[in-house]
Amino acid sequence: MFVAATLYSDAGSAPVRIRNMSQSGALIEATAVPDPGTAVVLRRGSLQAAGHIAWKVEGKAGIAFLTKLNIADWLSRQGRAHQEQVDEIVSDVRSDRQSRGAPDTTGIASDPSIDAELQALRADLVTLGNGLAGDAILVATHPEVQIIDIALQRVDRIIGRLRNT
Repeated sequence: MFVAATLYSDAGSAPVRIRNMSQSGALIEATAVPDPGTAVVLRRGSLQAAGHIAWKVEGKAGIAFLTKLNIADWLSRQGRAHQEQVDEIVSDVRSDRQSRGAPDTTGIASDPSIDAELQALRADLVTLGNGLAGDAILVATHPEVQIIDIALQRVDRIIGRLRNT
């Protein structure tokens, strides 16, 4: 999950990325996270949820909400047109990959330059994703930025597969 929002507390506000959400809480990432016990309000567009920071570890935190949320509202808030575009792009990529067949990976797993290139690509995607996610207006108007997070997850899976072969 890669949803941009803003976290408000008595100390001010900060952009955050919602990485996981349930009716009763959320996992967020941010450069600055309030301490556990701090009362907060999480906002995304016209939606808001009051709660408190339940835990905090290295730029991540758990929020416990005061009331149960409708998750569908939080996920579909940015409009269906953008998500349909993302779904169409993903479908096109998958169908193109299937029509070409599985690539020949002989020798790839033992090539250290491939691992180095994938690690560099991963670092670039993290930097790009973090930079763009910090701009709440950009993410709110372009939810297709989620593709960066999807690409990062794919790179991680490829790295894992190559290391396991």
